[in-house]
Amino acid sequence: MKPALPLRTLPAIALAATLGPALACAAGTTSPGFAALDRDGNGAISRAEFLELRKAMFARIDADGSGTITRAELDAARAKLPQGSSRRGEDRIWAQDANRDGKLTLAEYTAQTRGFDMADRNGDGVLSPAEFERVARFLGQLPR
Repeated sequence: MKPALPLRTLPAIALAATLGPALACAAGTTSPGFAALDRDGNGAISRAEFLELRKAMFARIDADGSGTITRAELDAARAKLPQGSSRRGEDRIWAQDANRDGKLTLAEYTAQTRGFDMADRNGDGVLSPAEFERVARFLGQLPR
């Protein structure tokens, strides 16, 4: 059995910034956010589909389109979120900066899929609607 999924293990800032209200849905239904990510419509989110989300998150945070995310861009994205400017997960985000230049490239940002791995509770390589909605609840977007 995998341990409970702590919020700090997910790129919560970027995920919430990307999906925002699309995650919200009535309890017991598949969220619009899930349906949007399940591009092939098979009822599960694959690692490849999750990586597409990571790419979209990167593009939203990279406000100047430079191909890198700076601390200032991350702070600006964070400030737009309902939870404000919390620094939760800051170290984990910058741990992805492989060359330690203070900027995240798309390659660095998509090289790790820890959030996917933690959300995939049964280890089958895809996220079910229940696994996805569990993550969304941790982000405070869905009713319990």
